[in-house]
Amino acid sequence: MLVVKRAALMLAMVLGVVLVQAQPASAHSVSGVGATNWKSVLTSVSPSVPGLTVKLVEGGSRIEVVNHGPEILVVGYEGEPYLRVGPQGVFENLQSPATYLNCSRAGCSFPAGINKDGPPKWKKISSGQTARWHDHRAHFMGTQLPPDVAQAPNKVHQEANWEIAMTQGSTPITVKGNYTWIPGSSPLPWLLVALALAAVGAALGLLGAWGVPLAVALVVVTVNDIYHAVGIAWFWSGGFVYRLEKFFSGSFYSFVGWALGFVAVWLLVRRRVDGLYAAVFAGGSAALFTGLLDITVLSRSQAPFGGSLVVDRVTVVISLGLGLGVAVGALIGIRASRPELELDDADDFDDDVDGEVDEVNEVNEVNDRDGDADDRDEDADGAVRSLGDAAADAELPGRG
Repeated sequence: MLVVKRAALMLAMVLGVVLVQAQPASAHSVSGVGATNWKSVLTSVSPSVPGLTVKLVEGGSRIEVVNHGPEILVVGYEGEPYLRVGPQGVFENLQSPATYLNCSRAGCSFPAGINKDGPPKWKKISSGQTARWHDHRAHFMGTQLPPDVAQAPNKVHQEANWEIAMTQGSTPITVKGNYTWIPGSSPLPWLLVALALAAVGAALGLLGAWGVPLAVALVVVTVNDIYHAVGIAWFWSGGFVYRLEKFFSGSFYSFVGWALGFVAVWLLVRRRVDGLYAAVFAGGSAALFTGLLDITVLSRSQAPFGGSLVVDRVTVVISLGLGLGVAVGALIGIRASRPELELDDADDFDDDVDGEVDEVNEVNEVNDRDGDADDRDEDADGAVRSLGDAAADAELPGRG
């Protein structure tokens, strides 16, 4: 039991360090940006080209081009050749500034010596005919709200139209769209639901039969938390392996909480007090890494999730409210079980004392046996000496 308590304390310290070092961005991430009120829309591809499909993916964070026709050329920010997509695969121009600006939402540093006006230097990045990239023309990149949005944030504002130029041979292709501010709803109703769930979870710790009820609540929290992580991973565009990679990389810290959750359930069903310690940190992990870090979902109109926004909010509320409630309920259960723990410790102490007494008695018995053996040896030595003396006395007359 002492080992479990120490492990729980160590985990608490780890979670604390992680929380202190965590970035402000939520676990929801569109290329590093969490839930938002900005929505990007692609309105047209002109002219229509056979075999060419262009669309926004990942909430407008990236553009996806699929080309099963003759090769197309995507033009960069300064009119330079940027990407080639066609039957031979996907190629990027290492001389294009867009290659480095589009590596992520924040961009990458430029290498020395690039020349956008010089001959292109093509590098093959895929053998397929699909290209996806972060194009900063297609989503809002400002750090402050535009003045009209700041003055009336509760109204819808269409802020800007954007264009991306492409060519197929001598045919120019124009992709057009816009991004719009769509205000979110009040988070208050969702927070009230979270508060109610927290109260329910905490109340379970007050029950005399806290084992099974608390285990059921923890199953709900843990399964919900895993579903939430899967929903975020499957929001990303790409194959199964890519999404699986997103699942593991985006849920790194949560894995500890999930593992502890299932261990806690196993122990709680058996009404083991150790399960309460594991439940504290499993519930706390869900409340922290999903509930608290994703709380902005409750007040934003757009969120990266492979399902509806309502389902996303429900998962966040369950992790936040019921996860916190389970953690508090487990703490209450630990406090209520303290006399039982003290009795167990006293029994353990008595067992240790009894064991030490038994060891002392065994040593004494061995010593006693050794003492008896020594006495027998001394008696035998005395008998031998007596016989020797008697024999000597018997020989004396013969010598005379």
